[in-house]
Amino acid sequence: MTLDPAPRGATRNWQPAEKIEDYLSNCREGLETYSDRRAAKLLGWPRVRVYRAIMMASLPKELFEHLVKRGVGSRSMAQIAQIVLKNSEKMHDVDRCPHCGEPTRIRARVGDRERAAIEAWLAGEAPPERVMRR
Repeated sequence: MTLDPAPRGATRNWQPAEKIEDYLSNCREGLETYSDRRAAKLLGWPRVRVYRAIMMASLPKELFEHLVKRGVGSRSMAQIAQIVLKNSEKMHDVDRCPHCGEPTRIRARVGDRERAAIEAWLAGEAPPERVMRR
């Protein structure tokens, strides 16, 4: 005769999480499968914000702190993270003519301020202190 590990009714019925902390706990325990969409819903964020947060988390800590001190926004940081992850030195997207292959438009992936911040970080310069405006 085998006994159940817990008496009947002693275990709580499982329910989907209603808070992000419970959701992450359920995902770690294997009760739920992680989804950016569900996490965004529980956080009350748009899905693109969750995507950008994940991309920003992949940046090296020193670069992230440097960019924050320079006042770089989340969208630009996500673009920078894509460049860093791909080990790409390509800071521009080039559209080419389908017939001759000549460039028709060159678009910068990051702005001048962000490019200056990356170059300063690579050079080892300390970022300027941000001045609070009233």
